[in-house]
Amino acid sequence: VLPVIGDVPLNKITRLRLNRLFNVLLAEGKISEAKRVFALCKQFFSWAETQGYLPHSPLGSMKRRDVGGRNTPPRERTLTDAEIWIFWHGLDLWDISEQCRWALRLCLLTARRPDEVVRARKDEFNLRISVWRQGKRNKSARDHSLPLTPLMLVCINALIAASPKNSPWLVPSPKDPGKPLSRGAITQVIRRMLRAERGLGIAPFTTRDLRRTARSKLSALDVSNDVARKIMNHSLEGIDRVYDTHDYLPQMKQALDAFSDNIHDIINAPDYLSLRHKFDGEFLQIPQISLLYMEN
Repeated sequence: VLPVIGDVPLNKITRLRLNRLFNVLLAEGKISEAKRVFALCKQFFSWAETQGYLPHSPLGSMKRRDVGGRNTPPRERTLTDAEIWIFWHGLDLWDISEQCRWALRLCLLTARRPDEVVRARKDEFNLRISVWRQGKRNKSARDHSLPLTPLMLVCINALIAASPKNSPWLVPSPKDPGKPLSRGAITQVIRRMLRAERGLGIAPFTTRDLRRTARSKLSALDVSNDVARKIMNHSLEGIDRVYDTHDYLPQMKQALDAFSDNIHDIINAPDYLSLRHKFDGEFLQIPQISLLYMEN
């Protein structure tokens, strides 16, 4: 935004000029980014109008849907037990770095956003008491700590072993250990594994779908909404967000242990055919050319 309109006087910025900026992003297929830029610009110009710097905001009458159309429906993709088995073991069959392999597994087990995992520093992890002190380094900027389960520790120890000792990052970039791995790296790994002719053979999913899978699993394990919200680092509902300051660490530990035990049982099954797919008695069918294809 700033390279395009940063030097333009405030009262010279018109809706036409701003729409041209949004349209450049839309032409590149970056619909979500265009909508975010619009929202930030509208917020700024509304503030400028309120403060008296402008008589009227150039975006005052525009709505979010005016940039790129209506929002796309929220994603609903979650991985079934059989697909989790494919995902976990498929990572071992693919030629990828140890950083990507274990970071993706940790995304699922911790229900964290991918950038929260790849930008984690080693000193955030207290392995003696099994707690990840993430702090405010998250989307909501809320202080957050997460109890670590034995299966999470397997992933974390594998990442530490693969990381140069002088790197502060849990998942450093292979090219420059002084920098964290880019979130795009693990996103690209999943894309390659799904698109390859001899790939995973399951329906497409993203790194964010791993987080949704974890949250859905917590519900399936009868974890209360309040505890699940704390694990996801979402705010509590209603007046509880003001008065309930309990850290919920014991409850989160119990819930995450149950979740990790469930994932442990899934990945240690002899094959994906013995695991539940979408319904009881339904088997996951993948193309014969897939790396992990098995006959029923």
